[in-house]
Formats: sequence, structure tokens, C-alpha cells
Amino acid sequence: MTRIRTAVVGLNQGLMHVVEVLGNPRFRLAAVCDSDQAKLGWLRGEPAVDHEPGWYHAHRAALLNRARAHPELAQVKLTTEFDGVLGMPDVDAVILTVPIHLNAPFAVRALQAGKHCFASKPFAVNVEQGVQLLRAVQNSPQAFIVGFQYRYAPLFVHARKMIEAGFLGSVKQLWWNMTRLPLRAAHNRRELSGGPYLAECCHWLDLFEFFQPGARFTRVGAFGGLDVPNTHVDFPDNGVTIIEYDTGVRGSLNFTYFTDQPEHNVWGLQGTGGKIRGDTEDAGRFLMFSGPTQDRTEFAVNPAKAYHDLLGFDRIHEAFADQIETRDHARAADEAERGLENLLVCLAADRAILEGRVVKREELVGSGHR
Repeated sequence: MTRIRTAVVGLNQGLMHVVEVLGNPRFRLAAVCDSDQAKLGWLRGEPAVDHEPGWYHAHRAALLNRARAHPELAQVKLTTEFDGVLGMPDVDAVILTVPIHLNAPFAVRALQAGKHCFASKPFAVNVEQGVQLLRAVQNSPQAFIVGFQYRYAPLFVHARKMIEAGFLGSVKQLWWNMTRLPLRAAHNRRELSGGPYLAECCHWLDLFEFFQPGARFTRVGAFGGLDVPNTHVDFPDNGVTIIEYDTGVRGSLNFTYFTDQPEHNVWGLQGTGGKIRGDTEDAGRFLMFSGPTQDRTEFAVNPAKAYHDLLGFDRIHEAFADQIETRDHARAADEAERGLENLLVCLAADRAILEGRVVKREELVGSGHR
């Protein structure tokens, strides 16, 4: 089997991709790109020194140790020039982990250069960028995937199987509660992270679509604020969000950035014939009640066999390789359509929380995209 020659662009979140690509026999790490030469030096053993918090230093040190353990790393090309990566004939695919305002523009450039593209979330930062990326995917024969890895996690794949098998009857409500520490300084401003919905809640909104494929939001209401002094500068540290879909389903999403307690993500689905309540601790688990006898079913992913923290992170790389090898462009186009839809609901929620009101779909979608 021919290995997919891959470049990772960006070395913050990108370091996790470096480790994943080095450890996956379907890929070969051909190049790593970062605008900061010092970060590239970390891969060659230079000290990783900066002003990030201590817990992040420990996390990064563990990843660097894992990357350096691979002999192949010594042969990887290191560059500060993205154009240089796009011009490399020995690079088939790029994985982008760049600042959010560059996600869509860099993905467009990669596709136009003939590279398969694994783009970071969010899909884009505004509708114009999103439509441009959608068109680029539609006009390119290359593979394309967005980093919504949670939908590939065994936990959520199994929950969807329960829905499709009818254990919940007709699903009517979806909910997600996220609690965590404040964002670190590298992401604590809107220009850096995009705010709570583009920065993180896009994942949970993607799962809302995963549980009802093809659903489109019709309106969003959100209320919140910057209420607890922390690192955040110009976007809410807590919020309550309600989304209505054209399927008749309603979703609620609540978040706080000042509640560092166990069960950081608690989620559920409720239908006419059953319900699921779960969390993402270890590799994830849920409890289901269903049917007229209210049967109780417990499901837990084996933490020794599945990815922790960013659930599905390993599986999404496999999905990217599958798409490249099968040349299934329909999957790329569908990925971009879902990416744009996710962007629209995130932008609607962001507008709603900033203005404290309900935002209708028509306010974001003037024409063309239903």
C-alpha cells in the first residue's frame, strides 16, 4: 500500500497530528510547517520554552517525546513557508492547524494546489469565507475533511446506532452541557479563538447534526455574558443556547468557562420511546432507557482501546485516509456542505448571545444556501 505523503501546517494543535501521522502506517510525514522557526526546532530537540501555562507545557512535552521517538522524524522537511509546502511534489495531503482566520483561505489554497486537505474547525469565520471554501471543494477532485473528530468516536457512533435502531422512538430533544477552565491566553480574545461557538461549541453543534443527518437550523436563541473575572477579554464565559431545526428537533447547549469539575461534558438525547444520558470521561460512556418496559442499557468505550480527551481523533485520520484512497469526492462535497451549515449555526448563536435575542436563519442566508 502506498503511504500518503502528508504535511502538517501549524505546531500548536498540529503537534498532536504530527504524532498521529508518525504512528499511522497509512501516512508518511513528509513536511512540517510553522511560521515560528523556534517551534520547528522543538522537533529537533531544542527546548520548548514560551509563556504558556504549566499544564500545557507538560502536555506538549509528552507529545514532543512521542514524536521524537520516531526515527522518521529526522527525515521530515521543516519549513516556515506554506507556499513551499504547496509546491512540494512529494506532498500529497496537508493537515491544517492554523489561526482560525486562516482556516478557510489556507484550505482553498491547498485544494487549488492539488493537495488533499484536512482542515481545522471552524470551517471558516464568516459566510463569505465559508462559501468560497465550499466552492473550492466542489471544484476540486481532492479529498477534504473538517476536524470534527467527535462524530467518529465510538461513543457517538454507537449512540447514533441506537437512534437508527429505534430505541429512542422519535428523537425530539438534544442537549449538551460543557464546563471547563477559562481558555489560555493564546485563545482568550475573539480575534484568536472566534469566541465560544467557533472555538469549541462548534463540536457539540456538529454532533447535534450527526444525530439527525441533514438537519438545518431555523432559529437560535442565546443568552450569556462575561460574568466571572478570568482570562477572557471580549467574549462570554457562560451561555445558554437553544436551537430549533427543520426536523422539528430542538437542541440546548450550555457552557461555562469557570467550572473546573469532573464530567466536563454531559450530554443527552430524548425521544418518544427512550432517552440517553452520557459524558465524555475516559473514552466516553452513556446510559440508555428505552421501550415500554424502560429497559436499562449501559455502554462504555474501553479506555485502553480508544482515544481519550479528543474522542475520535485517531478515527478521523483513518476517515481522511479512506477518502483519499477511495477517491470518493461525494464525501468531500458532503463534508463541505456540513461544514458551512455548522458555520451558519455558530454565527447565528454568536450573534444571538451578543445581542440577547433570537436569530433566524434568513438573517445569515440571504440567497443560494438553503
